[in-house]
Amino acid sequence: MVPRYLSWRLSMMFALTQMAEGAVMVLLAGHMNELGFTGRQISYVFATGALAALVSPLLAGWLADRYWSGQRLLAGCQLAGAPLLLIAWLQTGFPGFWAAMATFALIRLPVMSLTNVVAFYHLGRSERFGYVRVWGTVGWIAVSWGLSLYLRLWENEAARLGDGLLAAAVLFVLSGLYALSLPHTPPGAATGTSQTGRQPFAFLAAFRLLRRRNFAIIMGIALISSVANPFYYNFGFLFLTDTRELGLSPSVANWALSLGQVVEIIVLLFLASSLRRLGLKRILMVGMAAQAMRFAAFALGAPPALVIGSIGAHGFIFTFLFIGLVIAVEELSPYEYRASAQGLLTLARSGIGALLGQALAGRVYDACAYPAGGRNWSLLFAIPTALTLLALALFAMLFRDERQKDAGSAS
Repeated sequence: MVPRYLSWRLSMMFALTQMAEGAVMVLLAGHMNELGFTGRQISYVFATGALAALVSPLLAGWLADRYWSGQRLLAGCQLAGAPLLLIAWLQTGFPGFWAAMATFALIRLPVMSLTNVVAFYHLGRSERFGYVRVWGTVGWIAVSWGLSLYLRLWENEAARLGDGLLAAAVLFVLSGLYALSLPHTPPGAATGTSQTGRQPFAFLAAFRLLRRRNFAIIMGIALISSVANPFYYNFGFLFLTDTRELGLSPSVANWALSLGQVVEIIVLLFLASSLRRLGLKRILMVGMAAQAMRFAAFALGAPPALVIGSIGAHGFIFTFLFIGLVIAVEELSPYEYRASAQGLLTLARSGIGALLGQALAGRVYDACAYPAGGRNWSLLFAIPTALTLLALALFAMLFRDERQKDAGSAS
């Protein structure tokens, strides 16, 4: 039984971390649009995270598995990222802004996998993860609504979308200081019984897990779904605020996008029971179907109620697909390599998949522009709709839910 105080400590870790992440992300596309960046330039900035994910999380996972305590490595990444956000906030041109965000991405990316490592180590069982992780969503909503209120106050004044970066710098400092106070999370090799101690490059062992059918499928699905993600995260805000489409104000568009996190809280609370009743394969399929449905609604573009309502599908996408993938990797990986395996998931999802998605989304965004102004949003969102439907079909045919099989044999 996990002590209640420990659950609250981990919940606060996720809340502060996601507040900082949210402050960076929710207004970033709008800020770059205000600076006059093209679609490709916007995607190039978002691609800095993908480039960093090719190296950074695997290296951090190796260090957490072998040498450094998880909570101290987490704190170091967060505290080092704050001054870089301040530098990015001061930039007005593309080269300087890209350089600051690229350096920040190298330090920021391990945070995503390290929070999972710390939580799973102290929780013991993955079914409890949803109850703790839900507070990360609360933190994201809180900062999103706070920034929306801030924008509302300055709606008729000069552009203020970039101030989200300044808020994020402060939140990264607070989150890093809090991480230093977390319970000790020893390096994975210190508690393992394998040959890790005699393998100086133990993180390479995570690649061997790709020989396992289910693990390889999980990585493939993570990659395909991630190729589609930039179409929503890069350009969803711009679509909602396009005066030729829904024409929402920036503050209202940001509130609308936060509806996904509101639904996410509800779905997260039912994650454990959903895993028991539906099995891992079915919840992942629900998450992929929700992702396809949201893109299809954006491709239709009307009525407004359908488009805004489809944003709520994010709750199922994040909980059943994104967290479902994290849980799948946790269960399919040997104990001593779990941090490295989570880093490999980040490599597939936030690295290779996101990099391909950024390259595709930026080019499609620019190609969909009409000469007289405006954009063919239906075509832009039809492409990720097709990709997510493909991922769903492949997963349904190929993945074998060992959880369900074991439960059936036990009964």
